[in-house]
Amino acid sequence: MSKHAAPTRMKGWQGLFPSFESVNDESERDLATLEPAWGKAAAFFRTGHRFGHKSGSVRCMSLVEVHRLLGVFRKRYEEGNTLSLLQAVSMCAEENLPLPQWLAEAFRTSMDGFLQPGKVHSLDDLFAADNLPTKSAKKAAAARLDWQLGGKIWHDVWDLVLADETLISFDSAVSRTLAVQEYGIGKTKAKSLISMIEKSQSEFLAKDTSLSAFLAKRRKLMT
Repeated sequence: MSKHAAPTRMKGWQGLFPSFESVNDESERDLATLEPAWGKAAAFFRTGHRFGHKSGSVRCMSLVEVHRLLGVFRKRYEEGNTLSLLQAVSMCAEENLPLPQWLAEAFRTSMDGFLQPGKVHSLDDLFAADNLPTKSAKKAAAARLDWQLGGKIWHDVWDLVLADETLISFDSAVSRTLAVQEYGIGKTKAKSLISMIEKSQSEFLAKDTSLSAFLAKRRKLMT
């Protein structure tokens, strides 16, 4: 059996949090010798302190919030966005948590289908999303650029609206933004990209965070 580590705290702002070495018990130390992530996970379920994979990493998101966000990926998966499985797995990896049952079963079923002859021929077919195509390198690159550009325009439109309280129309706000800076796209495309960003945000925040909703409230206050 390993010897008990002396209690330690991490340096800097992380000193506010205990380290894995300061909270683990003998069984968790033995488990960490076999696999560090398992030892940390076991310590979390006993103490409530969750440690990431990197040295000094502490995960502060509550289990309730992690579960809620994983629910967004689950809903997308059930609607046909199979790429969301990988996104959910990535989140569990980042938070150093076991896969929830639905995710473990769905991922395993997907991989089993891929490994069986004559079923799925490519991982691009297995994990796919309409708004992020992967079969074509050109289309995949264009989709990623759309997300980046959409985020940029969304940010700029909001900056303009917050700086000018006379703006009360989504259409006018987008037109004004495009007049201030060249993005290489027209208004219809810009509005579509903003809507794409807002739809994703609303799913994760579980509320309507759209610019249109904000401007509707502004108009109501002005009447």
